[in-house]
Amino acid sequence: MRWLALVALLGLSSCSSVQYVPCPVLVTYSKADQAALAAEIKANPNPETVRWIGDYIGLRDQVRACQR
Repeated sequence: MRWLALVALLGLSSCSSVQYVPCPVLVTYSKADQAALAAEIKANPNPETVRWIGDYIGLRDQVRACQR
């Protein structure tokens, strides 16, 4: 019986280590910033840069979902 109580106590104490992590704040980009980036990508459409931008878009979508 003591063993069962010890296991229950250890199980409950492990939950206390969970910490709340707030959602990151999204940076707001002006229309001028967005147009400048679009112009740079059109001028030099490096596939790696386009992939990185896609990854960043995905991260921004995750932050928006976290904020809901």
